[in-house]
Formats: sequence, C-alpha cells, structure tokens
Amino acid sequence: MSASTHDLPLHSHCLAYLNRPIVVGLSGGRDSVALLHLLQQHHCELYAVHVHHGIRGAEADADADFCRKLCAELALPFEEHRINAPLLATENGQSLETAARLARRAILKEVATRHGAAIALAHHADDQAETVLFRLARGAAGPRGMEPVVRAEGCIWLRPLLDISRGQLTEWLTEQRLSWRDDSTNAVADVTRNRLRLEVIPALNRAMGRNVTPIINRSARLQSETLLALDFALAALPTEDPQGRLYLPFVLAQPLPLRKAILRRYLLRHEVPEVDEAMVLALDAMLPPDAPAARRSLPGGYTAIRRQKRLILEPPAPPAAH
Repeated sequence: MSASTHDLPLHSHCLAYLNRPIVVGLSGGRDSVALLHLLQQHHCELYAVHVHHGIRGAEADADADFCRKLCAELALPFEEHRINAPLLATENGQSLETAARLARRAILKEVATRHGAAIALAHHADDQAETVLFRLARGAAGPRGMEPVVRAEGCIWLRPLLDISRGQLTEWLTEQRLSWRDDSTNAVADVTRNRLRLEVIPALNRAMGRNVTPIINRSARLQSETLLALDFALAALPTEDPQGRLYLPFVLAQPLPLRKAILRRYLLRHEVPEVDEAMVLALDAMLPPDAPAARRSLPGGYTAIRRQKRLILEPPAPPAAH
C-alpha cells in the first residue's frame, strides 16, 4: 500500500507547537526535505536554514544550491550559513561530527531567537533506534531515546518525525514525486552512527528474525514514560526551598538511589550540560556538611556551591561586553 499524506502523521506531542514560527534545519537529505514539505502542508510559518560545514567540497555546494532552489520554489524564507567544521574541531579538541553538530545547533538557536520560533529537526524512527543503542553502549541508564519536544538552551526543539521510519519517508517522497539529495558519507561505516545503521542494526534484525527498530523504540517510549512518572513523583517531594535551592537536610536523609535521582533532575532542570553518573556522584559527595569540598565547577560554566544547608547552582557568567 502506498503511503499518502495521512499515512505520515507528525508526532502528537509536536502538534501544539505548529501555530508558532518554526525554523527547519534543512540539509537537503530525504528526512529534512520531507519534514519541510509536511510542515508546509500544516500551514506553518517556516524559516529554512541550511548549514554548509566546509567539508565534502562540490557535493556540499550542490546540497546548498538544491536547498536554495527548493525554498524558492516553495516561496519560503531561506538562510545559508557557512562554517569551517574541520577548523572548529581542531580548535576545540572535538571530533568533526561533534564540532559540526554544536555549530549547527548554535546557528539554529540564533535564527530561532531572531524569529521567536521553535526549531524542528528531522530525526525519524530509525535515528531513534540508533540513539538508543548508542546511549546504551556508552553506559546510559536505560534505553533512553530522543524526546519529541525538548525545552533546552532557551529554545523549543521539536522532532515531529520520530514515529516515522526512513522507509516510510522514502516511499512518501517517491509517491509525491519530490526529490532530495543523498549524502555519500552516510554510506560509509566510518563513524559510530554510520556503523550502527549499516552494520549493527542489520545484524540485530538477522539475529532476531524481525525488524528490531520498532521494538527498540517501544522500549525507549516506555523508559520515557517511567522517567516522566519519576519526575512527577520527585516534584512532589520537599527537595527545594522557596528560592529553588536544594534543601540538603531532606536530600541527605534519602537513600543513595533517590539522592541520585533528585540531583540529576535538579541539574537537568537548570540545563547543566553533559550530566552523567560521575557528575551526580561527585555532587553527592559534597552534600554532607563535613565534606572537604563545598564548590565544584560543572560543564557549561555552571558552579555548584554548598552553603548553609543548601546546594546552589550558579549559572555561567554572561559574556563580556565589547
């Protein structure tokens, strides 16, 4: 049965945000092209942003040209931003993939802030399964996937395609006679994400005798529901004082697993980046009044301070005026 417009419903959690301006990260690949068309069919106010990463030479130039022409045909505002991802990776001691992703997010945030918009990303169901496996292999607590709606870094990030597979997107684009660009690097198993997609998931499919992607994604959904339930339960506990600081006499009276959950929630609510178990345990060690350390630097420029039976998170200092 061929896919139709009605066969590709956007994630239900994202629908409430479609009445506001939306910035779409448009690479020219099938996923972002499908997202752009589907959002336009919902009559959204769209701003397309293409980031040229300064790699892949003429192929990347052709991607940018394709995106520019597509937006002209659709009468949509279009911005092209160029970065030098290899230079950024070298300067910041990051992998090329990480440097490109962080720079791309910074650009999308800037454009979204300018237009008062949410940001729509084209991650789909296959990306979700890869994310779950990637996080599990790195020691994440449970099969955590990407959320369809995230408020972070002062922006609303939407992933409307999380319930749709790559195959469904391809079938729908073909039926609609819509073209897209293929990134040749996606077919090379040279980075972790590519190896998961090209080697690991096909091997799991063969081992289980079925398509494991929807099964992995169901586990991610159940984990998300469990974490949401935990968040509601933690919110009902007297963990903070009226000023929003952690109240340590109550926290210290709890068993370690509950203390870890309280600390993790507190860090995430304050948008501290790169929260992991090592960070949580390090903070837990400084909570007792006789702990040798009463201050700890955290990623993103945050500082955790123990003071008068409270744990305080100081945000990063604002950039100096020029």
